[in-house]
Amino acid sequence: MNIIKCIFATLNNQTNHPLRVLVYFYFISLCGACLSPKERAGTFLCMTDSYQREIKLDKAPEKIISLSPAITEMLFLLGAEDKLIGISEYCNYPEETQRIRKVGGLQNINIETIISLQPDVVLIGSIITKKEVDKLEKSGITVIAMKQEDKLEGMLEVLRVLGQIVDNEQCADSLVGYYGKKLDYYKHADDADEQDLRRNSKNKIRVNPSNLRHLRAPTVYYVVSFGAAGDYTAPANSHIHEIIELAGGRNIGESLTTWNISREYLFAQNPDLIFVRTEELPHFVKTYPYNLLRAVQENRVYPIESGWMDVISPRNFLAIEEIRGKIRLLR
Repeated sequence: MNIIKCIFATLNNQTNHPLRVLVYFYFISLCGACLSPKERAGTFLCMTDSYQREIKLDKAPEKIISLSPAITEMLFLLGAEDKLIGISEYCNYPEETQRIRKVGGLQNINIETIISLQPDVVLIGSIITKKEVDKLEKSGITVIAMKQEDKLEGMLEVLRVLGQIVDNEQCADSLVGYYGKKLDYYKHADDADEQDLRRNSKNKIRVNPSNLRHLRAPTVYYVVSFGAAGDYTAPANSHIHEIIELAGGRNIGESLTTWNISREYLFAQNPDLIFVRTEELPHFVKTYPYNLLRAVQENRVYPIESGWMDVISPRNFLAIEEIRGKIRLLR
């Protein structure tokens, strides 16, 4: 189709009007043969969403509402921010989201406002309930549910599908390829580190073999919540767990199936490194009994941007690199 557009542009610069008309109709006839079966049937995209519903879009959406911080962030990466006419109150990255109309929180969306904006499609994560989805669909609004993934590979798949939805598959494929290579690198980084240690040992550089596991996997505690609100950290079935592991650490929540932990559990783990949201670190290190943890007393508590950890998006790779860098300081 791009070739045909180029030919039309060239013909428009020619002065032979009859020739232009003849070639124009010739290529119009070819267009039908060039179209895919879906395009000929007037269907832009067919897909199955996270609620196992068959979704059909007749054309690429021009007006989108996103109720997921992760989806909003990835739409900006895909250059589709101009299509966003509404977002949730929790969609705060990048900074340009401040100029986009807010349509409620994640669990108290303003359905009336959404309907009044007349979006072509509403994109949601897993927090929005099926009941609210049904209300929107009864108003004639197309809703696509995209599950909040717990693995980075799943996040990249969401990015790929978003590229299809906004008709920018080329950009999506490039991004998925780039971040896919980074993911593969981190998955095998520990193997390379161990080979370096063994090579140093052969070269008579002093390495204590008994410390090999410690060198590769110090225990890491990401503070999801603390204090009066209760103690929470990331369990094994979370993307945060994968971030810590890919960085070369061992998540203290690796044996957990829920997010809450007891103080006894925390002090039994007594982690080597602690990562706290940047804005919460000053309070955490001064609060009893957390100030008795070994990592606090040995100044191994580090700030980290909440958006790098809490939202599953390509920014997770920044978190991996940050944690990995602090782990290397132990070696």
